[in-house]
Amino acid sequence: MEEDIEMTECIVLIRRFVKPERASEYEAWVARQPAVTAEGFIGKTLTRVDAHAELPAGLNSFHLAGNPGCVTFVMVERWASLAHFKAYVPRASTADQDEFELWPRQRAVLTVCSAAD
Repeated sequence: MEEDIEMTECIVLIRRFVKPERASEYEAWVARQPAVTAEGFIGKTLTRVDAHAELPAGLNSFHLAGNPGCVTFVMVERWASLAHFKAYVPRASTADQDEFELWPRQRAVLTVCSAAD
């Protein structure tokens, strides 16, 4: 069973708590980063949590916003397998953490159960 999980596609969520005065600079910095060329990496999307979106309560119930006084970003990465992501992790840098962030980033790994294109 564990071997099956290792070969299952996964989504990695990385929540970053960015200093408000550095939010635009952080977005620009992410855009300048070289493409990830690791085996099994499919793609990534940077998102910004907008706690002020005018949405009905039922459409705004999954709370991702971070601590007060920060701008919350969530990087969504897609990997061909959990094994590929785990192989990449030791090479991933966190050198920028103190530069932009108020609190340490948080991560979650989601295995894909089914997908439709």
